Amino acid sequence: MPSNQVYSKLSKLTKPLLEHSNPAIVYKSITKNICTLLKASASLLLLYENKKIRIACAYNLSPEYQRIAKADVAIAQAALEKQRTKFVRDIKQLYRNGDKNTLASIRKEGIISLVSAPLGRADTAVGCINIYYHRSLKSFKMTEALSFFVRLSTIAVIQARMTEKVEEKTKMVKGIEDIGSLFASSFEIMDMMNAILTTAVDIADADAGGLILIDETNKLAMNAYEYKRGTRRTIEYASTARLEEGISAEILRTKKAITVSDLTAYNKVNPLAVKKKRVSVAGIPLMAREKVIGILYLDSFTKRRFAKTEIDYLNMLSNQAAIALDNILLNRLVKREAKETALLYEVSQSLISTLDFDQLLENILQHLKETFDFLNVSVLLVDEERQVLYTHSSITYSPEEKDLRLRIGKDGITGHVAKTKKMYYSRDVRSDSHYVAGSRDTRSEVCFPLLIGDRLIGVLDVESSEVNGFSQESIRLLSSLSAQIAIAIDNARLYAETKKLSLTDPLTTLSNRRSFDIFIDAEIKRAERYRRTFVVMMIDFDNFKDYNDRYGHSAGDIVLQKFSRIMKGIIRDVDFICRYGGDEFVSILPETDASFALDVAERMRKKIATQKIQPKITLSIGIASFPHDARDKSKLIDLADQACYEAKQRGGNRVLFTFKPKEAK
Repeated sequence: MPSNQVYSKLSKLTKPLLEHSNPAIVYKSITKNICTLLKASASLLLLYENKKIRIACAYNLSPEYQRIAKADVAIAQAALEKQRTKFVRDIKQLYRNGDKNTLASIRKEGIISLVSAPLGRADTAVGCINIYYHRSLKSFKMTEALSFFVRLSTIAVIQARMTEKVEEKTKMVKGIEDIGSLFASSFEIMDMMNAILTTAVDIADADAGGLILIDETNKLAMNAYEYKRGTRRTIEYASTARLEEGISAEILRTKKAITVSDLTAYNKVNPLAVKKKRVSVAGIPLMAREKVIGILYLDSFTKRRFAKTEIDYLNMLSNQAAIALDNILLNRLVKREAKETALLYEVSQSLISTLDFDQLLENILQHLKETFDFLNVSVLLVDEERQVLYTHSSITYSPEEKDLRLRIGKDGITGHVAKTKKMYYSRDVRSDSHYVAGSRDTRSEVCFPLLIGDRLIGVLDVESSEVNGFSQESIRLLSSLSAQIAIAIDNARLYAETKKLSLTDPLTTLSNRRSFDIFIDAEIKRAERYRRTFVVMMIDFDNFKDYNDRYGHSAGDIVLQKFSRIMKGIIRDVDFICRYGGDEFVSILPETDASFALDVAERMRKKIATQKIQPKITLSIGIASFPHDARDKSKLIDLADQACYEAKQRGGNRVLFTFKPKEAK
């Protein structure tokens, strides 16, 4: 039994252990007072936590020694396993033939003898206290005093650790509640993701964290976010999560947290996770309305186990985050549906408000751009003869991009879609083999075929400046719109073709008399407004009836077609020519005078006269000038017709004016 003096001393030394609950004070009292009680030189308190021993506090030991105290930890581990005090007479003997650095550190510290006493109660290991002497002890005799001090120290450590855990839990719960308040007041998803991931990384003491939003119904990974310890902000990235297998699939199936201490040994591990040097992973589902709306991942770059308390706290955080994210997603859904309804209304109005092909496309693309704020929106149409796509309508394309011709099946995402006739979504164009560089700001692209039945008429191409910039909802809407756009384009093209046919002579493919009326009315208005002149040429074929009578109308039609091409080739692109009726034609030459018209008419007459046709067909041409000859349309046409009639009466194959121009000879 210890002497009364020892008991008295023990009472004074152990009193602070039970008076304080602050772990730092308790640990400091243990290490200092054990040295006082046992007249030792130094001490080291080691605690057993999560199946590992860590140094909690030291007395009279240099920081350098504490960093290299491998022998001390090994001796403490042995004492803890056997639950027996271990005495080492000369610690240097353990390293005579071993670690020279540790041996040098022991000599520098002046340590000779060591006593290692386990702290524990029943079957619960708490830790160990190492007591050091700068002198050599033949044996250790103060076992009863040590045993008494160890029992009280064990109680003090357990009490301090319980207090520490309660305070830690209270602090953690309070922190999570505070974050919940932040979630409730913010609809900015990046701010929320940053708060979730930075808090989760701190809770788990992880190296990195990620959160992937999930569409569980369609088994799709949507937006993904990542935070690395030491960086300032969370970033958004294109997820490579595989929801059909691996950790993500297991979480979706069980709807429970999953921890993996060694990814290299995990079956069906995502190769990209290993490439990113992830070793240990914890995955926690975010549940809302009985569905997984996201998965929170915590990554460690060294092998470790995630403690149950860490997972409990992460589950608490995930519950708060799930409620907040669900509110944001619902809010986004309401706003998106409102935008989509407005867009569908605007597009439907465009479809019924105009059949003008170009105006229709411009209206639709502008509505898409304004609704979604996409980087680029364009419609490319098929050139079936050349088997290429060309940009017909676009928003924000540069002139160079508009002039591109993309080979079907060979060039770009649009060329790929034109070949496959299937929608294609590139979440990150920089890693897409189909992508052909266009706008330098493009990060993701979605493309839809424009089909009428099985016939491809073009593609709708939409680009975003963000990686994975298209939600499943926006892709669904664009897909629906692409079908409407295809029908609208086809209707507009049919209307344009019908309109063109109504203004075109079917035999010669020149404009018809209706086109002439429209053109001359517009030209008179323009000439009057800008004080310009123009000329009307009335053209009649000589001897055409004789040719028809001899060879038949089919042969006559061939002549009309051939001569129409010749006359069309002689006039300028800005000039107008049409079949007026039978073998009569009329031409309008804008911004010209009689002399210029004479030159054109003579070239036309001579060219026709050289054609080897029997009986010979020639031209009689009459010319009238606006405003010199007449300002009235009917009068102007009549004057040109009279000049043509007079030319015919004089034997044909000649050009006559309603007056003799000064320039004419």
